[in-house]
Amino acid sequence: MLKMTDKHNSPGSARLLAGGLRVLAVMVVACGLLAVGLARPVAVRAAGDGVEVHTTAASAPTAVAAPAGSEELLPIPPEVEKPRTNKECLKCHGKKHLAAGSLDGSPARLYIDLDRFKQTKHGQKLECIDCHEDAAASRHCRSGFQKVNCLACHSKIKGVFPYGARERLRKKGVRMPRRKLVGDSYYRESKHGKAFIAGKENAPNCYNCHTRHYVFGKRDPRSTVNRANLAASCGACHKERRLDTLMERLASFRLEAHRKGDMSFDYDRGNCIDCHQGNAVHGKKVTDAPCGRCHDTSKKIKNVSLAGLGPFHLYPDYQNQYPVWCARNLYGLILLLLAAGFALWLIYYILKAAAAHYRKEGGEGE
Repeated sequence: MLKMTDKHNSPGSARLLAGGLRVLAVMVVACGLLAVGLARPVAVRAAGDGVEVHTTAASAPTAVAAPAGSEELLPIPPEVEKPRTNKECLKCHGKKHLAAGSLDGSPARLYIDLDRFKQTKHGQKLECIDCHEDAAASRHCRSGFQKVNCLACHSKIKGVFPYGARERLRKKGVRMPRRKLVGDSYYRESKHGKAFIAGKENAPNCYNCHTRHYVFGKRDPRSTVNRANLAASCGACHKERRLDTLMERLASFRLEAHRKGDMSFDYDRGNCIDCHQGNAVHGKKVTDAPCGRCHDTSKKIKNVSLAGLGPFHLYPDYQNQYPVWCARNLYGLILLLLAAGFALWLIYYILKAAAAHYRKEGGEGE
């Protein structure tokens, strides 16, 4: 019986055994290579803005021969932080159609005109990274960064972003003039400043008047706070005070008539600063406008007397400024009567000329 079994199974069994040994040998070699790879020490350390993984010096390739057919894995080189210069930023932000959606759903234009920026007060001395400190190249998040607070440089207030901006600029040789430190004194007392520091919703920020990136001197015609541009700049928020219609423009001529009482001052309807110095211009008086002699805007409206009249706008308060309300409507009534009288005179003139023409054609004049 034993001989019969060996006779029929010996060749197949030998082939099967040889194949199994080859498979086992391959598995042993593979497990050995895997164990060597896992045994290599790995160092992990924080690098810049991310996490860097690389092998240590002890695990560097040595003279030990690698198994035939395998390749030695080289260590991952450390990430080198790119210099965050204006040139690097403008690789993307120099594209005119670059835009993104803000967190509130509104579109945000991200294009910066570098040539124009270099001509501004900030562009002459600052880099983008001086304000946008957290805009690192390795983690440029799509949801945006912290809002830049101008008071970080234009005041001595601590704890506003970008943190330590004045100290960093001082090391670069950029010093803030004392007259530009607006956030420590009178700005706190202005209506704009109080609302902004209190964090009220829709409170005016610095860039609402001065723009975000194109800050020019007030004497520069390109500046949004230039005398010629104040009506448009202030009207962007104070839409109820804008002079849009013809009737509103005609009614505002009463300001021009003030020259009859004081020829020394130019009563310009478009220069909001002349009257609203305590509310705008960081709360500081910057001109010698005589408006306050009659219109004491520091008084509360409910205490305004007939002599002072108080704030004089196109839309005065009916209950608290009844004389002003009557004067405003009187101007409107006079304008309407003049317009109606001119229309009636024009109709009368046309009818009279037509009647004279027909009489002449009919021979009545001969």
